Amino acid sequence: MSQKKSIDQYADIIGQESVNRIKGIAERLLGSKIIHINSTRSGGGVAEILQNLVPLAESLNLGVSWLTMQGTTSFYEVTKKFHNALQGMNTSLSDDMKDEYVNFNKQFFENIDLDSDLIFIHDPQPLPLIEFSRENSKKFLWRCHIDLTNANTAYWNYVRQFIEKYDVLVFSLDKYVREDVRYKKILIIPPSIDPLADKNRYLSPDEILHYLNKFDIDPESPIMTQVARFDYWKDPLGVIDCYNLAKKKVPKLQLLLIGSFPQDDPEGEEWYNKTLEKSKNSNNIHILTDRDGVRDLEVNAFQRASSVVIQKSIREGFGLSVTEALWKGVPVVATRVGGIPLQVINNVTGFLVNSTEEAAEKIIQLVKHQYLARILGMEGEEHIKRNFLITRQLQDYLKIQLEVIEHS
Repeated sequence: MSQKKSIDQYADIIGQESVNRIKGIAERLLGSKIIHINSTRSGGGVAEILQNLVPLAESLNLGVSWLTMQGTTSFYEVTKKFHNALQGMNTSLSDDMKDEYVNFNKQFFENIDLDSDLIFIHDPQPLPLIEFSRENSKKFLWRCHIDLTNANTAYWNYVRQFIEKYDVLVFSLDKYVREDVRYKKILIIPPSIDPLADKNRYLSPDEILHYLNKFDIDPESPIMTQVARFDYWKDPLGVIDCYNLAKKKVPKLQLLLIGSFPQDDPEGEEWYNKTLEKSKNSNNIHILTDRDGVRDLEVNAFQRASSVVIQKSIREGFGLSVTEALWKGVPVVATRVGGIPLQVINNVTGFLVNSTEEAAEKIIQLVKHQYLARILGMEGEEHIKRNFLITRQLQDYLKIQLEVIEHS
């Protein structure tokens, strides 16, 4: 669990009135219990949100707990296929995969205590848990963090049988809601970042310089950065193509590809190796991971030192690394997919692009025109402050809890 938190620490950022509003809602929930369940405790946006959200809710004296599945390799191989297929990949669904998926959830259910008023199930991995609960007093909420707009039909039809049993469905964007579940109670709640977490808190210039020097990154030369897991959907190979194009006009440009190896992503190693192979003939590319000692503070420093952050995703549920960069006043060049356009307002907080060539062109523009980068960065920071901080998401979740409990 992350460091101890207090809602009062956020007053300087969101204002005392907002803090008092959150406290007021929390007081009406004293004595209730909530459980969050997801697939892994580290790596990826869901784990990061819960690492910060749960301690913040606990600081309000609420009964909040967080369980993770700690799945087997075979289970994560299956659920990665589910993840890919629900985001649009064409892959087959076998009976053996269904059995692995459901049986592991059954085994997990038999070893946990769901003594709670409201159970938040995050993403597809623990989705079948509702099958094994026979207590009608419990309320189940499914929180979907992925892009379902082009979901593989076979997989969607299979998981829908579980989804339809939930009391509330929560999505990051309205366009992710499939028409055949719109009859359910639907809520739209975008994800968020914690501005006081190590990954996002203020760092002094000396701290930033320390981390750059530690990893042999030149602080005097421009930096473009992508922070993302090594994954087909994040297109790390396309980022390298973009960098090679931009470098023709900005010879001293450096590329940082920062990633991690989440426990629930068995394809990470393969895509990491593909990325290393693609980069071997290019200069000034730094591929750094948690295995190299890159944690939250390092990522924070790299983003703050960047001239521009790129997010070249093919699909993107929301894109918290975009949120992080904009919060730090760094302009973002990104593809026009998923939740990114909620954050990157074209020509205001960064640039939305449709091709590798266009991305390279915008990166060159931002590196060569620092005044433009500063203006976009300032707008980006303000946009995130208004819309995508964890205090807003906490308030949204508390309102759900209040509504569910008062109407149960």
